[in-house]
Amino acid sequence: MNGSTTAAETRPTREHAFPWVDRVNVYVVLLAALATVMLAGLAYLPTTWRALPALSFSPRFVLYLISFCAVAAFADYFTVRVNESTEVSAGFLAYFLSGAIQGPFAAMIVAIVGLAPSYQRGEWVRNVFFASALSVAAGASAMAYWMVTGTWGISLSYTITGGLIGGAFFQLLNWVAFVPIVYWRHRTSPGVYFRDVFMAVLPFHLFFLLLSLGLLYSFKSVDSVAFLVFFLPVMGLVYAFRSYARQRDLARSLERFSLQMAGSMITALDLKDNYTAQHSANVAQYSYDIARMYGLGDKECNLAHLAGLLHDLGKISVPDEILNSRRTLEDDEWAVVQAHTEAGQKILSNMTEFEDLARIVLHHHERYDGAGYPQGLSDESIPLLSRIVSVADCYSAMISARPYSGPRPPEVAMMELRDQRGRQFDPQVVGAFLEILEKADEAYRTGQQIDLDVQFQEVRFLRDIA
Repeated sequence: MNGSTTAAETRPTREHAFPWVDRVNVYVVLLAALATVMLAGLAYLPTTWRALPALSFSPRFVLYLISFCAVAAFADYFTVRVNESTEVSAGFLAYFLSGAIQGPFAAMIVAIVGLAPSYQRGEWVRNVFFASALSVAAGASAMAYWMVTGTWGISLSYTITGGLIGGAFFQLLNWVAFVPIVYWRHRTSPGVYFRDVFMAVLPFHLFFLLLSLGLLYSFKSVDSVAFLVFFLPVMGLVYAFRSYARQRDLARSLERFSLQMAGSMITALDLKDNYTAQHSANVAQYSYDIARMYGLGDKECNLAHLAGLLHDLGKISVPDEILNSRRTLEDDEWAVVQAHTEAGQKILSNMTEFEDLARIVLHHHERYDGAGYPQGLSDESIPLLSRIVSVADCYSAMISARPYSGPRPPEVAMMELRDQRGRQFDPQVVGAFLEILEKADEAYRTGQQIDLDVQFQEVRFLRDIA
């Protein structure tokens, strides 16, 4: 959905029109009727309530109205996608300022005209809905502002109070207007819609509300025509905001591509060794859960999860006859297998986003007593996440069917973890994992219901694990 910043409009992204049904049409007609009555009422109200600015339609009034409409349209054209279903626009700047300077009637006009870039040919129900919902919210929020300042007086403290109340009013009405639509379309409850859409744009809302209040204060401090010049840097900020968002989206696309490439490598490895894909999914889930039980933060837990998925990536360099061998490997063959940690590190290091992951993968076969490989690190010199992946990796290997051995019962594998505390494994990491396993069901202990595709879908963007 699309939100505007600070008390901004929220609406479905332009790529997804509503599948309008009869009850939606009725709802939109009623909302449009409300907007029409409200617009007429606000045009008349300044003649009876002198606290509101008069509708003089003087050259200055018209100049401001045109300027605010242009700013709203500019902001609406340069919307920024916050997540897959939500966009944010800086249009609230224009709605709020026009309402605070020219009155609620002007705020409604600016809201309707400012949506011009979003209107779609032939989608009259959609267009009427957006125009009605946003204009009602803009007009009502302006009325809330003037009820504060018109009653108590126009001072800095009352201007701020009125602005905060008006901004909250705008968001509340905008949310209320969309609740029936999202419920009928997705069966999304009001609470879930508020959490998933409005909470995502609240930081932007607050920023643009504060910026609006600063601009309003400047209006009261300088010549009113010179005030329009203040919008030039603001529009530059909106454009820069959009450019930053585009760069962020590009970075996310590259991150997603990198993860997809890594997933493809694991899939390719699975074609060589059917054991690897299921094993990688298990290690990812176990590593994440151990990190969480260990008390690590979200970033470390997410990094442990991805490291578990990719820890055996280097095995793609191991020849099939060695990888799938059912006999005891010769020393030179074992050396080839051991080199998979360095191969995995080399593959991941070629992707700049994976540098931390590469280090974890390199050391996930180190032993706590220093007898591991490739560098013989020991104790705390082994990265913590490598120690976590090591425990998850060995447990998964023990409960899995391998070319050269059958699966061990979970109880036997857990006993092996206990026996190797302080030797092969970090005692604290083992303790955290055993606590998880003792409370888990049989499906979790055997790893039978952990799926590789699901694990990759749960991977967070790299910005969350860097």
